[in-house]
Amino acid sequence: MLYPTSIQTCLSNLEYKRYARHIVLENIGISGQKRLKTAKILFIGAGGLAASSIIYLASSGIGYLGIIDYDQVSYSNLHRQILYNDKDVNKLKVDVVLDKVKEINIDCSISIYAYMFNENNCLDIIKNYDIVIDTSDNFKTRYIISQVCYLQHKVHIYAAVQGFEGQVSVFNYKSGILYSDLYPETLQLQNRNCDNLGVLGILTGIVGMLQATEAIKIILGLGTSLSGYLLIYNALNSSFKKIKIKPKLIKYIPNNYYINQLKESNTINSKKLFNTLNKDSIILLDVRQPEEFCIQHLYKAINIPLKSINSKTTIKFIRDYLAHRKIVVYCYDNLRSIIASKILYKNQLNHYRLDY
Repeated sequence: MLYPTSIQTCLSNLEYKRYARHIVLENIGISGQKRLKTAKILFIGAGGLAASSIIYLASSGIGYLGIIDYDQVSYSNLHRQILYNDKDVNKLKVDVVLDKVKEINIDCSISIYAYMFNENNCLDIIKNYDIVIDTSDNFKTRYIISQVCYLQHKVHIYAAVQGFEGQVSVFNYKSGILYSDLYPETLQLQNRNCDNLGVLGILTGIVGMLQATEAIKIILGLGTSLSGYLLIYNALNSSFKKIKIKPKLIKYIPNNYYINQLKESNTINSKKLFNTLNKDSIILLDVRQPEEFCIQHLYKAINIPLKSINSKTTIKFIRDYLAHRKIVVYCYDNLRSIIASKILYKNQLNHYRLDY
């Protein structure tokens, strides 16, 4: 389950009527519908995969959607991108989506971004959402999504289609596998555009709805997600095939354009740490997810996940209870400790960063 039910979240009388068939389900009920209302989902791409997924998530009561796409509607989109029609040709897709979502569900808030998603804006956009539904059509964008979701602990729901076949998976869920475990960057894969190769129109709708289903399951804590598996659907023989994805032994580390923006901290290696500092004065701060911390961590370390470290409450806690000791930030892949270090520097908290 991704979201606790907020006591501040209320359903209107109209919402009780609209979602009556959800509410009577034992595994959803009123609290589950409130969780859907508090969820924030970002779509990267507003094409065929996004079209059916957006329609069903807005209809299901998702409270906040974000859509990023810089493309205009063309006639060749219309056989599969069911949000659009002839009157929308040459309009920006995000403008059309905004109007259509409001027609579907006036209570669904929506933010649109009419520009290209890239390494310069990705961090600022994704940080505002809980789940990223990847409906992009190129490897570069998918790797950027994977990188940022890993950094910011966001769920990444991936899909791709070609011809008569589509695939779906869930990445970075509960410290699970990543997109790079499925398609490592070392493969140097080349894009194959469906404009040239073709795609069955209805296939994008089926696969997009599978992405929406995974998002709702994760929000409500229902069933088993596709994390760790690739689901392949073949429309020609009506088959589903589920393949286990083998994780890489070394955790994924994003490209240098993120690291280059981060100020290097006062690093210290493990030998120097225990030889030069008073052990009783050291406080080891592990910034990984709780699931990773429970599996293995340094002796007497405390766990404050990276996604929580920038909150006012956490900073106050560190300043009030830890700042009198030698704070040493660490993470086994270094990257998250670099980001945590930057946050501590910004808040004028002296510390070391353990460098592996």
